[in-house]
Amino acid sequence: MATKKGNTYVPYRGPPVEKCDTTGSQFKIAGPVWLDPIHCLETVTEAISQLENQPEKWQSLSTKTPIHGLLTAVSEELNDVPLFYNLSDLCHSLHCQVPPLHKMYGAIQNAGYRVSAQHKDPQALKTDAPPNIIWDIMRSWVKLHPVHQKWITEQNSNSTAAKILSSTGNIEVNWSLIKYQPKKKAQRFPMNPEKYWGPKPRAVGKRIITTNNKNQVKKTKLPESTNQQDKNQNVSPTTK
Repeated sequence: MATKKGNTYVPYRGPPVEKCDTTGSQFKIAGPVWLDPIHCLETVTEAISQLENQPEKWQSLSTKTPIHGLLTAVSEELNDVPLFYNLSDLCHSLHCQVPPLHKMYGAIQNAGYRVSAQHKDPQALKTDAPPNIIWDIMRSWVKLHPVHQKWITEQNSNSTAAKILSSTGNIEVNWSLIKYQPKKKAQRFPMNPEKYWGPKPRAVGKRIITTNNKNQVKKTKLPESTNQQDKNQNVSPTTK
């Protein structure tokens, strides 16, 4: 569900549900969301075993290393938790430093909840901890590493960060890591194989080139043949 705002569509807001307990704001409506497990762990485990125990069978597969890393990451995450938090996004909301992942793991586990990584986002926190516990942990982190006052005072006194940090935490946060298991060696989050690699097409059209003279700006346009050649190039299935 969405409502049109100018030339874009933005998510609907409540009141189908109560307001947020943390900020008092209305919730955004999104979905649908698949709540059941999205992976068959038996199949994932069998595929990992095939790659590890029969390497000669898959030696012609050039992507066997990243495939093994992806399957390993899938096998390690919580399969019954559908969604996850992004640690950088949490810190962006509060304008604070990003805590190390292992500290967040320890804080969540010591609070009595489970936590794991997520196979596509290296900054993910996949956990069954409710939002109020996550924000209590973030408030505790901000006490140790305070944010700049400009984000929560004066014109920002009613900001999201100010609302969240104005509340006191309900739990005593313990940052020690209580459960550590050595990870299997795997390439979980491989780097891009080459520069500018990805699904988006190469930029075409006008380019702005600055000369040595700061007051002079020269605009050039790519040759038509180049644009036509890019359009005629086949797109591989992996880039769609």
